[in-house]
Amino acid sequence: MSILLENLRLKESIYLLSHSFLSLQGPDVESYLNSQMTNDVLALKEGQFQQNALLEISGKIISSFLLLKESKESFYIICPDNFLDITLNRIEKYHISEDFEVEKKEIKAFLALNSDKKGYLGHYFFEKDKILLDYDGDFKSQDEDFRSLKCLTGVTQLGEEASPGELINNTIFNELSVDYKKGCFPGQETVSKINTRRGAAFYPVMLKSKIKPSIDKIIKEEKKIGEILNFSKINDHYFSYAVINRENRVENISITDDSKITYELFYYPYLKPDPKSLAIDLYDYGMECFYKEDNDQAIKYFLKAIEIDTQFEDAYESLGVLYGRLDNFEKAIEVMEKLKGLNPKCMMAYTNLSLYHMKLGNIDVAEDFKSQATLLNFELLGDEAERKRQAKEIEDKKRAERERRESMFNQVLELDAEDAMANNGLGEIELEKLNFESAVKHFEQAILTDVKYSVAYLGLGKSLFQLNRADDAVKILEKGIKIASKNGDLMPANEMQRLLVKLNS
Repeated sequence: MSILLENLRLKESIYLLSHSFLSLQGPDVESYLNSQMTNDVLALKEGQFQQNALLEISGKIISSFLLLKESKESFYIICPDNFLDITLNRIEKYHISEDFEVEKKEIKAFLALNSDKKGYLGHYFFEKDKILLDYDGDFKSQDEDFRSLKCLTGVTQLGEEASPGELINNTIFNELSVDYKKGCFPGQETVSKINTRRGAAFYPVMLKSKIKPSIDKIIKEEKKIGEILNFSKINDHYFSYAVINRENRVENISITDDSKITYELFYYPYLKPDPKSLAIDLYDYGMECFYKEDNDQAIKYFLKAIEIDTQFEDAYESLGVLYGRLDNFEKAIEVMEKLKGLNPKCMMAYTNLSLYHMKLGNIDVAEDFKSQATLLNFELLGDEAERKRQAKEIEDKKRAERERRESMFNQVLELDAEDAMANNGLGEIELEKLNFESAVKHFEQAILTDVKYSVAYLGLGKSLFQLNRADDAVKILEKGIKIASKNGDLMPANEMQRLLVKLNS
């Protein structure tokens, strides 16, 4: 994780994206772009950018790009240089009476990561990335770090990991560039139908392997199950940007191809884009340094985590404890006071404040914090009693609802004892009630009635696991994952895979 943090997520990096861009100016430009593009242009604020795309009526990609908003009457489009004319021609194709002008500008566009430079703010690899137009400082070509970021976040470029003429549903642009709630745009009906049904037959995921892959088809049992489009080596592993078919697209599954390379499969983004996830990564690495007694590095990462997430209580507590271990009690007290301000019911804040003031000889202050800790403990015990009361109330409501469902399913089974939905429903209820033998019978009947009823395999696997029938559970889960993946039922497929990993560990 340290290399990712140091090289990819913390240091300022500026990359050249394009040598030119389109300028769109005029009073009708915002409404026209919103009618033509896949993302919600009206949601874009001044000084921001978003991923966007133009499609054919069939849902295939014509162009994908970054859209920058200067004002309601001023926008810019950044895309790879070799797709600029295609984008311009598509915009002008339906530009008839709307009052705006489109012009090519020969000005370089840059992506800035972890930068305090002034630019258009948005989500490229991470939140708060920036696009710079007027910049003449140092920058990088799209180097190995850039490739690593693409492979780890899933963010792709047109002409590399995705191509014009592909259905947008089959690319990561389906997540980055399409707002399915915004209303009509050319191709909207087609892509919405695909999205609400089984989804893409092949779709991007990240594959992790110890052996270097090839940018080529992935063949398993003499059949193509996917294709690697890009990869990057980080530490001792290779991280590949790949498209995988529906049957094998289950998170955390292991795939061994005919060339004997074994891949672990992860959904994008593997490297999470939001600041809170970065703060957690920094905190985790800080804890690693803490256990290794690399105190300077631990302090550095705790402080950085707090800078990114100012409400991160665990980071404050760990930082304060570390200062205390280093006998820097003034700093420790300062941090614990901040923690107490964040959470007035944090017992560790009062306990440590008492301890550190005692170390400094502030006996009266230490005793006062000790008394506050005692009072807080009584208060928390009262809160716990209220929590238990509320939990009982919730459990009573769940029990009533469970009884209602049980009655309904039994009525169905009186009419048809083999009904798959009713048997599965009763199986889930028996599982909730910890009646695992009875649950098994209902799930088995559901599968016997409908061999493709994927959620019944999940329930049966859980029940067998609880009965310590691990071998039977593994067989059912493996079969269920294949059926669920083929059906496009990825939620039960992923849950079965997680249980399978637990059983095999």
